Amino acid sequence: MDALELIVDEGRPANAGRFFQLGHDLLVLLDELSDVPVAWQITSLRTGSALATIAPPEDEPQQGQVLWLAYSSLASVQGGGGLPDEWSPDAVRVAHRFVEHGQPTESEGGWSPPRLRLIGDSSPSSSVQLTEELGEQLAVLQPFERRMPGSVRGQLVGLNVSRGNRASLRLPDRRIVRVGFETTLRGELKEALYQGVELRGLVKQDGDGRVFHIRAEEIGVLSKPEIRWADLFGIDPEFTGDMTTTEHLEVNRGEA
Repeated sequence: MDALELIVDEGRPANAGRFFQLGHDLLVLLDELSDVPVAWQITSLRTGSALATIAPPEDEPQQGQVLWLAYSSLASVQGGGGLPDEWSPDAVRVAHRFVEHGQPTESEGGWSPPRLRLIGDSSPSSSVQLTEELGEQLAVLQPFERRMPGSVRGQLVGLNVSRGNRASLRLPDRRIVRVGFETTLRGELKEALYQGVELRGLVKQDGDGRVFHIRAEEIGVLSKPEIRWADLFGIDPEFTGDMTTTEHLEVNRGEA
């Protein structure tokens, strides 16, 4: 199973503020890249030069792909490449903040950049260094986004209140929209988990017009239809008279 090592202040006692801030930022980045909330675990922790190993729960080894996505994407940017489509504008912003928080203070000497290293059976031995240059490259890659009032429909597939109020909404095309919400909505969202819902609030769209985040202000559970389309087939065979369906549409709606 893949795991991700975060190495801070290698070769000297770690700056506590930097280590804990980077740990928090890394969890936020993994949340942005995972489809559903994951209870990430620290499987190893070394002090001095701080090293923390982060892995998915033992019963969710498939979530290791999120660690691979985070590592390989940052490695691509460090090598002069771009980011995959799975990265939303929010994920890029979080990654940039993650790298920025790893930089030295003006009076700090003997600093070495924090590193991320993926470990596992088939993982590379190289690591990604959180350098100032990487932060600059991420800033250049920050995509366009727009914000506006709107609504989104889908299935509520995840809810996490341990690291802020976050939820996951799966759209009919299987894409995931991240959801933020006020504490007052926790109860309603919990009751609506795994149901079809409509969320209304402030939506964020990427440059292609796709919604990737909504700050939910209202929630409505979608009612299931009492009758299926298949049940309506042939219910009124005389509806179009002597005309075919195509002819009826052309006469009554001007289109076929």
